[in-house]
Amino acid sequence: MHVLIGLMIVGGSFLLALDHVTAEFNGFLNLYSMILLVGVPIGLAVISFRFSILWSALKGLKRSLTDSPNKEREQLTRQLIEFGRAVRQERSADGLRILDQSDDAIFKKLGQHVLQRTEVIEVETDALFLGRRDLIEYHQGSKVFASLGDFAPAMGMVGTVIGLIQLLANMRDFDKLGPGMAIALLTTFYGLLLAHIFYLPLARMIAEHGALRAENLNLLTEGMMKLARRRPVHELQQLTEE
Repeated sequence: MHVLIGLMIVGGSFLLALDHVTAEFNGFLNLYSMILLVGVPIGLAVISFRFSILWSALKGLKRSLTDSPNKEREQLTRQLIEFGRAVRQERSADGLRILDQSDDAIFKKLGQHVLQRTEVIEVETDALFLGRRDLIEYHQGSKVFASLGDFAPAMGMVGTVIGLIQLLANMRDFDKLGPGMAIALLTTFYGLLLAHIFYLPLARMIAEHGALRAENLNLLTEGMMKLARRRPVHELQQLTEE
């Protein structure tokens, strides 16, 4: 289904763009180029990725724009030490309160394992599973936007070729050669602009946030494993200071 819808978006974008082809150059705002460079790469992304992956990519983008990994690490460090003290002092009620106050679902899940005295190997296994599932949105987001960054320049070249074909078809009218060449090259310009100012920077931003989130999850996993082994709190503090 996603392939069919993607093909319809690509075909519709081409047809709509061709309806707005003009021989007059009116500056850098050209409707033909804009329609082609916005619609076709999105259609190609729909063809290439299932809707579940595209939705996951959008969630990864949202998390990258709204979450602060450094602030998250500070909050995670504070809550981890508070929770560790509650565990070491056998204050289960305080430990549950700290878990309830946390916004991190993985922190809550692993903390429940610690309070239930689950085996360390089970804590580690669950942490790995939950961590991979949590990071998939960043991975998908980086992959989808990097693909859009590849599609945009390619479609810019396609638009330029279409423009050159129309230009060569009107070689008898020399007054239109200059504007026609400018419009043809403008499509390549749009493709490069979209790729290097929008899509690829977003892909790198999502990947960077994913890497920072992975570091925070590693800290959380190691800390919870120490608590599951009933290690002293000062080891937890040393871990968070590294």
